[in-house]
Amino acid sequence: MFEKYDLTKIMDDAAFEKAMTPMKERLSILQRTLRDLNIPVIIVIEGWNAAGITMSTKEIIQSLDPRGFSLHATDKATDEERARPFMWRFWIKTPSKGRIALFARSWYSRALAEKLSSIGWKKTLKDEIHSITVFERQLSDSGVIIIKFFLHISKDEQKTRLLERERNPLTAWLVTPSIWEFHHNYETYFPLIDEFIEKTDTAYAPWHIIEATDRKYTIYKVYSSLVKNLEKRIAADSEERSKKGKQKNIDKPPKNPVQRRSSAIKSYSKEECQDLLSNLQIEMLELNYLLFKRKIPFIIVYEGWDAAGKGGNITRLARYINPLGYNVLPVSAPNDYESQHHYLWRFIRHYPKAGHFAIYDRSWYGRVMVERVEGFCSESEWQRAYQEINEMEQDYVDSSGGGIVKFWLEISKEEQLKRFHQREHDPLKQYKITEEDWRNREKWDLYDAAVDEMLARTNTPHAPWIVIESDDKWYARVKTLKEVIRHVEELL
Repeated sequence: MFEKYDLTKIMDDAAFEKAMTPMKERLSILQRTLRDLNIPVIIVIEGWNAAGITMSTKEIIQSLDPRGFSLHATDKATDEERARPFMWRFWIKTPSKGRIALFARSWYSRALAEKLSSIGWKKTLKDEIHSITVFERQLSDSGVIIIKFFLHISKDEQKTRLLERERNPLTAWLVTPSIWEFHHNYETYFPLIDEFIEKTDTAYAPWHIIEATDRKYTIYKVYSSLVKNLEKRIAADSEERSKKGKQKNIDKPPKNPVQRRSSAIKSYSKEECQDLLSNLQIEMLELNYLLFKRKIPFIIVYEGWDAAGKGGNITRLARYINPLGYNVLPVSAPNDYESQHHYLWRFIRHYPKAGHFAIYDRSWYGRVMVERVEGFCSESEWQRAYQEINEMEQDYVDSSGGGIVKFWLEISKEEQLKRFHQREHDPLKQYKITEEDWRNREKWDLYDAAVDEMLARTNTPHAPWIVIESDDKWYARVKTLKEVIRHVEELL
């Protein structure tokens, strides 16, 4: 891509001043329009060292209301970030609706810097390209505008700028030995970065290569590209949203290969289950320490019918685990702030650190169950969610080295009714039964169909579904612990 760009382009002062004043005013107006339309924007500014990334960022924000944007200067990963998957640190910085997030260097610089220095970098870089394109496509599908700039200069121009910085006492500290090393290997990195840019240049997140030899031309080109693209996307927004709302997925749901039953094949007495649980809980503690020692994270997802016993199941699972090594995340409807982000954002931000457990008491699967059945999202949104969820889980496993296991707690309709009545008449359990539980029960058949499709479309080798027969609570607890232990042992 780089070869076709003319790096000799310049702009005179008069033309620059004449062009920039109206564009700066226009960008300010566009920011307010984006806020009113609830459209989030990500602006990525990348480029060669000394190409003018800081300068370009500074010029952009001078035309923006500081209350409506966030600036992220991406550098080396912190200890907290290294303990989680590569894209986690960027997911949590994605903007809410109506806001702008500027990244002065981004996932691109970090992928190159962190992967080129690792063993087997070609494969890891290929994996990161896949993670990045999936990340950007999912955000774009949810309505985020993504505009990416790469500031391109020649090796000779870069050398001139680095020497100028070194001679200035105020900027000399910016020129490190690693930057000079990168400069000396400019010809080596040129085709790698060119290929990286080309493979991540997509219709939903295109690259804009900026010939950055001349300062005024650089600023003009960044501004004109930014304004032009924002105007184009805003103009197309209402039409695009209308299309998304009308999309229909005509594919028939696949047949569910995951067998669902509520009654256990083998029954145990309560006393037998308690003995089994004690032994399994001790074994679970030992595995917990092994995962921590090897810095392997693990996610456990609980979904199931109301009153299926998720709370009691989680309590027995976590009873002997070191409390510093796990986190239970009870999931309810998103609050106002969470609903302003991509629906996966609030779950990804709670990914476990290396060596820790995260236990989700309900999860991202609400998108294809509650939100689907209750009409909290459009049909095109929940249909699209199956692929998004599979991609998210695959990326988590691949990038973290960890594991995911998902439990569906199945009970019969009769058993649920029995437990609802027990809760109503037990003062210690009355808080567990709500009007919403009864309303959900009235939609049993709709939820039943949604569960079947969910299991069929998202049961994958890297994140399998396991049905827990839960009419017998004690059996369900034993089976869950056995399955967690089996999956952890396989992971280890």
